[in-house]
Amino acid sequence: MPPLGLHTVIAKEVADRLRHRVLEEERGNLYLGSTAPDIRVITRWERRRTHFFDLANFDEQSGVGGLFQAYPRLREPGELSAATVAFVAGYVTHLVMDELWINTIYRPFFGERSPLGGNIRANIMDRAMQFSLDRQKRIDRDLMAHVLDEVARADLALEIDLIDAETLRRWQEVILDVVNHPPDWDRFRYIASRHLREAGIETPEQFREFVRSLPDLADETLRYLTEKRVRAFMDSSVEEALEAAREYLSCA
Repeated sequence: MPPLGLHTVIAKEVADRLRHRVLEEERGNLYLGSTAPDIRVITRWERRRTHFFDLANFDEQSGVGGLFQAYPRLREPGELSAATVAFVAGYVTHLVMDELWINTIYRPFFGERSPLGGNIRANIMDRAMQFSLDRQKRIDRDLMAHVLDEVARADLALEIDLIDAETLRRWQEVILDVVNHPPDWDRFRYIASRHLREAGIETPEQFREFVRSLPDLADETLRYLTEKRVRAFMDSSVEEALEAAREYLSCA
């Protein structure tokens, strides 16, 4: 699903538009929360444990609803610290954006029920498109410097049960490392490693050759999806994340 940098950018747009006091004061925890569902990168937890969404289930699902059902204390922002509220608001934006990608992009165009049938190439195209969108945002180094500074200053004394303090501290270090690196195509290896291995791309030489073809693959994928559809996804991500964060904060 969309990479970490892109999630922080969407969270920033949400905060910029809401102008809510808590989000203004706790930008670092907002940005950290907006990446936290992907903490399973370091924990190896099942995706459902952090996203509250079963990729094998094609029925209607709500990750946000699943989060608050599993951790009902988090649904009461008036009872939580400002840092925790900002973190949860960021977490909510991530869940909303991932679900939108799954339901409007991945499943209809790359998944097992799509015209491409969910094969290895389809999954690599999906990851390439995600990385390309992330790269477009992360090229703005001033924007990334802002995210980096806020995440570095985030107070991790959070009132959450779903992630322990030590794991969260390790995750903060991961995010600082990710955001601090330029978004070059060589880092795509980490986004699509499993699919690349399945495609037989394992050695450094094979990967270097593959990297040379990535810009063309991203362009091919964009033609397949169309720019209009990608813009609609990005616009909807902001609007739906904004609405979900506003609804959550209104409970305070």
